[in-house]
Amino acid sequence: MAREKTVSNPTTPAGAPKGREMAEQSGPAIQISRADWDFERIARRAYELYEQRGRQEGRDLEDWLDAERQVLVART
Repeated sequence: MAREKTVSNPTTPAGAPKGREMAEQSGPAIQISRADWDFERIARRAYELYEQRGRQEGRDLEDWLDAERQVLVART
């Protein structure tokens, strides 16, 4: 009998398949480095800031830096 691998992922959307159903659909677990994980979190947060501002163009660097600060401070 094969053992199931379960992966804890805080970014899994609500309603996504879980347990055995997820293992059958997703294949093997993917390893991600801490730097890549932080990059993804920063990118998502920067986009949230952009949307909160009403999708105003031209402030992408400001959003990125604010998001980077927020993510890295929350990590410590």
